[in-house]
Amino acid sequence: MSSYHGMIRAMNDSLPQFIKLAKVGDFSETRIKSFSIVAKPVAIVKDPDGTFWATEIGCKHNNFDLTCAPFKGDEVRCPRHGWIYNIRSGECLNQNSAPLRRHLLEVRGEDIYVSLTPESEVVEDDDDDWAFEVQINRKPAE
Repeated sequence: MSSYHGMIRAMNDSLPQFIKLAKVGDFSETRIKSFSIVAKPVAIVKDPDGTFWATEIGCKHNNFDLTCAPFKGDEVRCPRHGWIYNIRSGECLNQNSAPLRRHLLEVRGEDIYVSLTPESEVVEDDDDDWAFEVQINRKPAE
């Protein structure tokens, strides 16, 4: 009973919980690798500049591991039903779907740690042009 209580308390802590999933050297010949966290596929991705990031990688339609499908840059098409995702933005490009969410990632020496749960907010573009346009074109209230 006490170990169960401790597990619940640890899961409710405000700080994210991390798990060691890989080593930096695991990516010397590959860009992306899939892992399972709480029965959900999560990918660690290495960018050309050597930085790493982590994202959900299960198709939102039926959780198919998208690392098993061919990529075109950052886009991947689920072979089961054709849903297309941009894994960098998380956006599903051809369905009205929840986006793939990012996981926090830390590189500690040669070890790569990923948060057990995804971030609550999706990574957004830094492009605020549309918000600016709305402010400029809005007529003042009379």
